[in-house]
Amino acid sequence: MGNALVEGYVDMMRAKDDGIDQGVRRTPETASPTTFRQWCEEVLKPAVQA
Repeated sequence: MGNALVEGYVDMMRAKDDGIDQGVRRTPETASPTTFRQWCEEVLKPAVQA
């Protein structure tokens, strides 16, 4: 592996340790009523098929 790739992995793991994946806690005020499946069908699928 090259140094840039190794440094990228190290940076990524540090960011994960610092909580990058925690994001916003889901509550009724922050959550969307749209399900993941619905979003995939309505947004992702048409974008992929375009």
